[in-house]
Amino acid sequence: MSGGAIQENWLLQDQTFSLVLRKNAESGVAVSSDRKQEYLLLERLYQCGIKVPQVLYFEKASSLLNSDFFIMKKIEGVTEGHKLVRISDQEKRKKIIQDIGHQLALIHAIQSDQALETLFEKPNTEHYLKRKLDAFIEQLDCLQRSRPVLEYAIQWMKKNQPKVDDLVLVHGDFRTGNIMIEDDYVSGILDWEFTEWGDRREDIAWFTAKCWRFGQDQNVAGGIGSYKDFMTAYAEKSEIYIPEFEMKFWHVLAHVRWTIIAMQQSNRNDDMQKPSLELALTEFMVPRLEKNILDLLGEKE
Repeated sequence: MSGGAIQENWLLQDQTFSLVLRKNAESGVAVSSDRKQEYLLLERLYQCGIKVPQVLYFEKASSLLNSDFFIMKKIEGVTEGHKLVRISDQEKRKKIIQDIGHQLALIHAIQSDQALETLFEKPNTEHYLKRKLDAFIEQLDCLQRSRPVLEYAIQWMKKNQPKVDDLVLVHGDFRTGNIMIEDDYVSGILDWEFTEWGDRREDIAWFTAKCWRFGQDQNVAGGIGSYKDFMTAYAEKSEIYIPEFEMKFWHVLAHVRWTIIAMQQSNRNDDMQKPSLELALTEFMVPRLEKNILDLLGEKE
């Protein structure tokens, strides 16, 4: 199946059923979870009423697939960002963005329990951001790239760290492209391999960052709708409304993170771990992402 830039998704279909097999790609990104971890998470999320595919079966690496894999039910809808951001019906876009806000609030409302903390150890809130920013520096060192804009942005974030909210379960890649839409509602939320305990503003910033608007920059919320409609819907379920002017730090963090991932993806091709034109071309995103970072840092507080 199309998509699955880091993992592989295979459609299993005949006249009676439609299933999806999800397995490891030949190479991956270090911060991505393994398939058993993702399987157990999806099982727990489904029990909580979150709109995720129902998982059916997990198996350790087999000789046939040479990878851990799991099978889940196929859900219907559209994920392609370039299609969703071009929906012409304004009222339909508003309904979609409101449902996306509702769904994210429900994810963030999931209470910590032993099962979830076994999957994802809950970090210390006080040192949470420092560890995240230090990890960015380590990742840049591993990439052996000289990227002054990224290094400057990381230093800026170190000097401008906001107070971290209570840590919640964050999707980690909550964006247009990983949210399946059928008609005017969310039919499924995909790709949970970056899930962790974090600040809710990370998911909000990732979804509203310029790099995930697919060219529709006037629609801050995922290229589909307005930030106000998105956050108002989020607040209806969570009673928390985060104004847009508080998001500067988190948008910088989102762009730095995506820039590093883009270079890691390109490395997978360069090292011939996974020869792919799509992966190779991710390197060409880096200058534009750095321009976005500079634009953000140049804005007045």
